Formats: sequence, structure tokens, C-alpha cells
Amino acid sequence: MNQPDEEPPVHSHSRREALLVTNEPPTPTIDTAQNFEAAQQALGLGFASPVAGALVLANTLLGGSGMLGIPHALSVAGYGLGLVLIVCFGSFSAIGSHLLQCSARRIGGVPCSFYSVASATIPRWTWLVDGAVAVKCFGVGCSYLIIVGDLAPDSLRFFGAHGVRRWHTVTGAFLVAGALACMKNLNALRYTAVASILIVFWTCTLIALFFANVGDSFDPCAASVALAFAGNIAGQHLPCKGADFEPVAVPSLLKLGKVLPVFIFGFTCQQNVFTICNEVRRPTQNMDRIIFVAYVFAGFGFAITAFLGYATYGDMVKSDVLKGYPQDSVAVQLARFFFAVLATFSYPLQAHPSRASIMALWSLAAGPAHLQGPSAERRRFWLVTAVWAPLSLVVALTVTDLGIVLGVVGATGSTMVSYILPGLTYRKAFLQPSMKRTLAGLQLLLGCVIMPLCLIMLFVPTSK
Repeated sequence: MNQPDEEPPVHSHSRREALLVTNEPPTPTIDTAQNFEAAQQALGLGFASPVAGALVLANTLLGGSGMLGIPHALSVAGYGLGLVLIVCFGSFSAIGSHLLQCSARRIGGVPCSFYSVASATIPRWTWLVDGAVAVKCFGVGCSYLIIVGDLAPDSLRFFGAHGVRRWHTVTGAFLVAGALACMKNLNALRYTAVASILIVFWTCTLIALFFANVGDSFDPCAASVALAFAGNIAGQHLPCKGADFEPVAVPSLLKLGKVLPVFIFGFTCQQNVFTICNEVRRPTQNMDRIIFVAYVFAGFGFAITAFLGYATYGDMVKSDVLKGYPQDSVAVQLARFFFAVLATFSYPLQAHPSRASIMALWSLAAGPAHLQGPSAERRRFWLVTAVWAPLSLVVALTVTDLGIVLGVVGATGSTMVSYILPGLTYRKAFLQPSMKRTLAGLQLLLGCVIMPLCLIMLFVPTSK
């Protein structure tokens, strides 16, 4: 993928936009790749190892709510078609990440971001970036509260907190996460990335142990561990309760269309491509390797957990895979509890970029805040927060199906971030005809087809 197809320096408009970011004069004697790396060094960036970059990107892919939702999506498609869809959507998303890092290095601005690349290539359409980020992050924030409502009540009751109901846990998590979301600096939450990796690893291990049925404590077909020890369901074969387990299990194209955005959502990490491009050593040589390793690692993780989850429960896999496992297993309840805690502390990480994008759209519509007095920006900050946070709580209390939220976010914000914007920015950054520019056009076209089609299918009722 990393081909030396960079053209001569970008047109003057794009170069001026890039220089607003770097504040460096143009250097006509070196190419744009060298320009980017020189700007990195000037700002004291570009010292992270490629291994660290690959781990961060893989954590972004695996550490979200998509991992809990993809097993159900695969159960609708069947394990053969589902694994093909994982490969296809993972590949499409990896291409989108590749196109974005090419555009970022082409423009040469450091530190690069979605907004800086869009400002340089599609200045009239920067509102698309802000809109996509706002929608996607709001949806992900809602999904985190839904995960808490899915997982925390049973876990807390298991450990002795009797009488806990779903709305108690969602509201409690919101009070903690909402308070953290009011902070303007979220550096203290960066350590959740380490916890995320450990929790994801344990969840994958747990699903594998139940599939292998390694003893009575890991009997997936038992309603409880006690029944498994009593031998009441000994010898039951997987999938449990005779559920369907087929290579192609599509009940209808409409039902398949409803779960396709979940695959898209699971492979969305483009917002972190720019961070890694800013921080990693020699991005010209290393970025494609980082993207390849991260997507292969995440793809195997999704494929293994989705296949084993489907093989265990067949077409009865829940939209949140952890909801289907025995209620009185200590290992399961610990996984549920820690995933709920992780979701609570991940919520502010979605509130911050979504709020920033909404405030940018407000400035675009009503003018910059600093022109309206010294307190205008602070007032906008609190007004957006006062609407954003309670609205996410209302959604989480109203919607109990994680798959619905993942579908809507996947069809809108994730499709925009993974398909439409990478294709559009690349075609504007590279004007000379090439095979990769044609590929970027196909990526853009695919996103423009997926978004309206999947949105329509999501809201069309299906027959029982």
C-alpha cells in the first residue's frame, strides 16, 4: 500500500492551509514526506515506536463496544458469510486509514488532524468532519451507558447489591461519567487504555473457555453453574438448546442490512490515525505497517470471539454477547463488572471530541465565540454539555438494544469517517490520476451508497 505515488507539492491554497498548522516556510528542495518528518522534529514529535503505534490503533479497534456487538451480527449472517464480511469491512476500513495518512503527509502540517486535513483539501466541507465526529462520538457515548445497563445490574446483584435495577446503574454511571465529561482536560483518563487491553484479553479468553467447556464452571449451556455441577444438562452439544449454526444463515436481506453497520462500527479507528501519524518515528516508512498489523490483530480478535460466541449460542447470541453467559459464574460477572467500569470511564473520552465539534458547528453558524465577549466560549461549553450529557442519558434509558445504537452510529458517523472523508480528502489532496486515486473514488462512492441504504434498512420493520 505504501507506494511512492506522491505528486509535486500541493496547490497553493492547500499549501497555505498546511502552513497555518506548521508555521514553517515551504521547502521546495525536499518532497512532502520529508517535509512532514522535518515538521515533526521541529515540534519535538515523532519519537514513538511503531510497536506502540500498532498497539494504540489495535486498542482503539478492540477496546470499544463493537467487540460485544459483532458476535450477534455474525450470527445473522452465518459464520461463513460473517467471516467474509469481517475481512471485507476490515479491509475497506484499513484502506480508509491508509488514504488518510497519505493525505496528512501530503499536506505536511504537524500536528495533523481530521480538521486540518479537511481545511486544506475540502475547506467548504469542514462541517462534514465536525458533524461526523459529533454524531459518532455521541452514539458511542450512548452505547457505553447502554453497556453499563446491560452488564452492571446482574454483576452487582451477584456480588450482594440486591434490588439494583437497570436504571439505577445507568444513572449512577452517568453521574460519574457526566462529572468527568465536564472537565476540559482528560489527561488523567489516558490510563484506561491499559485497562481496556486487559479487559478485552480476559473477555476473549472467557469466550474461548466457555466454548471449550473446560469443566462445570465454564458450561455455557447451564442456566447456572450450580446446575452444571449437579449434572442436570450434562452432555448437551453446542450450540446450546439446539440453536442454528450455519455457514450462511441470512434470514432476509433486510435483516442482513440491519447488522452491516455493526461491522463498520467495529472497524472504525480513523480518528486515531492522525495521532499516531504525529507521534510515530518515520511515518513514511512505518504508518502502513502499523495499520496492517493493527487491523490484522483486531480482525483476528473479532473473528475468533464472534465465531466462538456464535458456535456456543448459535442464532440466540445476544446483541451484547456477554449477556448470554451463565448468571452465577464468578468469571462472567467479573468480566461484566470490569467492562461496565471501563465503559463508564470511556464515556468522557467521547464527550470531549463530540462537544468540541458541536461548538465548532455553532461557531460556523453564529460566528466565533471570542467575538461575542470573553464569557461566550465558556457559556457555549456549558450549554452544549448541559444538552449533550442528559440527552445521552435519555437515549441509554430508552434504548436497551445495543445493536440498534451500533447500527445507527455505524451507518452514519462511522461510514462518514471510514469511507466518505478518506476518499474525498485523498482525491482533493492528489489531483494527478492514479490507481490509488481511483480506489479513493470507489471508497467515497461505497460510503455514499452504504449510508442511506443502511439507514433506511435499519428503520424498516422486519417480520417476526
